Amino acid sequence: MPVKPEQIKARLKVKYPKANLSTKRIDAIAAKLCLKPADDADDDAIDLVLETANDFISFEDIAREDDRVRTLESNQKAKPDPTPSPAPNPDPDPNNPNPNPTEEAPAWAKKIQQDLDAIKTGNITQTKKQTALQSFEKSEILKGLKPELKDRWVNRIDVNSETPIEDQIKELESEYSELVQVNADSEVYGGPAGQGTNISKPDEAVVNEIVDNLNI
Repeated sequence: MPVKPEQIKARLKVKYPKANLSTKRIDAIAAKLCLKPADDADDDAIDLVLETANDFISFEDIAREDDRVRTLESNQKAKPDPTPSPAPNPDPDPNNPNPNPTEEAPAWAKKIQQDLDAIKTGNITQTKKQTALQSFEKSEILKGLKPELKDRWVNRIDVNSETPIEDQIKELESEYSELVQVNADSEVYGGPAGQGTNISKPDEAVVNEIVDNLNI
């Protein structure tokens, strides 16, 4: 059997105390690296595996990326679509994580990087989706949509688009307002002659039915 992940975690904390890695990151790294040493590996053998991994993927760089993701999530809770400040020490080029082009990272090191990238991307996307939903629900204009239509319209927001979430919300508000106005105009001009002008507020249920029939 391979060494226990707990042995990898313990030596990782001893060897790289400045790497403020999240628990999820440490678990992912330990799960991969525990397969590398021999079954009876001592601390020195485990340290060698850690040093090899660190040469290809700096643990301190990963920790900085953890901190940046946490900062991004915190800022997005405070205000929509924030732009994170650049890190004081730029991370390695994600398209070329190996600083020495003459050396090829081993497959297990690449797999760790892929797992870490997937976790980071998933966290950022989920945070953006939460921000989009919160902004949508705050809209006084869009609150008239019935629940099943609201879910459909929220999914129209592209959280990875270059267009800010707030601007996309405004576009949806404008579109919904136009539909409300169309319904109002039909009420004003569609009644029998001689009955005067109907200036009542458009029925939200009627507007929702119109929106639903558009299959948006």
